[in-house]
Order: sequence, then C-alpha cells, then structure tokens
Amino acid sequence: MSQLGSLKIERPQPLSDIAADNIREAIINGDFRLGQALTENALSKLLGISKTPVREAISSLKREGILHGDSQKGARVFTLTAEQLHQLCVYRLTLETAAIEMAMTTDPSGLVKRLQSICEDMSSAREAEDFEGYLKLDRVFHDAFFEFSGNQFLREGYRGVSHKVATLRTYLSLAPLRVDKSFSEHVKIAELLKATRVQEAIEVLGEQIDRGSHAIDEIMGDPR
Repeated sequence: MSQLGSLKIERPQPLSDIAADNIREAIINGDFRLGQALTENALSKLLGISKTPVREAISSLKREGILHGDSQKGARVFTLTAEQLHQLCVYRLTLETAAIEMAMTTDPSGLVKRLQSICEDMSSAREAEDFEGYLKLDRVFHDAFFEFSGNQFLREGYRGVSHKVATLRTYLSLAPLRVDKSFSEHVKIAELLKATRVQEAIEVLGEQIDRGSHAIDEIMGDPR
C-alpha cells in the first residue's frame, strides 16, 4: 500500500488549456494581428477541436486581457491607444525596476549568471537567424528579474501584462536595427549588474522601454 500510495497519475492537459496556449502564442508571434477578429468557428476549424474548449479558451484569454469582446462566440485581439501604450510601459518599468533591485539584494550572483547565459543564447539565436527563438529569449531575460526577486506578488503583477508586453516586443523587433540595439542593451544590463552598478542598469532598461512607449505607429500600423 505504501508503494501504491506514492504513485501519482498525471492528468492530461485539458483541451481548453491547449487551445489557449496555441492562440496566445499565435497572438504573441504576430500570426493573429492586433485588433483581428477571432471567431469560435474559425478557431475550432484551425485547431481541429470542438467549439466547447475553444469557447473556454477564449474566455480565459479575455481574462488575461489579450482578447477583448463581449460576445461568447468570438473576440478581437487586444489593441492599444498611444496613452495606453505609455501607461503600460510606465507600469512595466516600475515593476522591472523593483524586481531588479530586489533580485540584486536576494540573489545577485544567481541573477547575473542567468542573464549572462541568456545573452549567450540570444547571440546564438541571432547567428542562426532564429527570430522566434530570439524573441522567446528576450522574454526569458526580463522574466529573470522576477524569478530572482523572491517576491511572489511582484511576479504575479508582471504576469498580468507579460503576454501583452511579449506581443508588442514582436512588432517592435521587426526592424533589424531595433533588434541590434535591443541586444546590445541586454548585454549592457547584464554587465552593469555584474559590476553592481544597479542604477545604471536600470537607466539602460528605462531607455529601452521608453523607446517602445513612443512606437504606437509601428505597433498598430497607423498610416499617419
């Protein structure tokens, strides 16, 4: 009985979660464009599953904020006004600044080691022209601040906007020069934190985020 009691049956991931993961990644990768209408029927056919788990996935993604709409049978990918983009960037910088400061108090060597490893992987992804892989590593880089902060509620606060941030990063990274600039900034942040020059690292982070806060035309494809 003791041996049987130690056995655990792994439950398969619900179809609704699988659908939500696939739809979310399609939004983040730009396969579903900002403001694009997504219907229950179309998603059901695309994913090859019934409407019920798709409906549940849509509801879940609405709660995350990356889908909008009142209809139960569909939704639209989120959009942002210039003011909303600015507010999101201010919020993001506030959270990331706090996370860096906490991480550099809680586990500075662990954070620096992690950031340096990510930068090496980012460099490899760039050499291999793996755009999608590079963007995922960009996500992981910023997530590391929260991973090492030791503050559960700070992580939860960032998680509430992290999918929107990842989506916007995709749009902003379509220009090669932006990627070059962004990569050099990531390397610089890691170097400055290794040297315990925390405020200088935060300044570089602030410049990076502020640059994105003024790029509403690139993000939304505004013809103006």
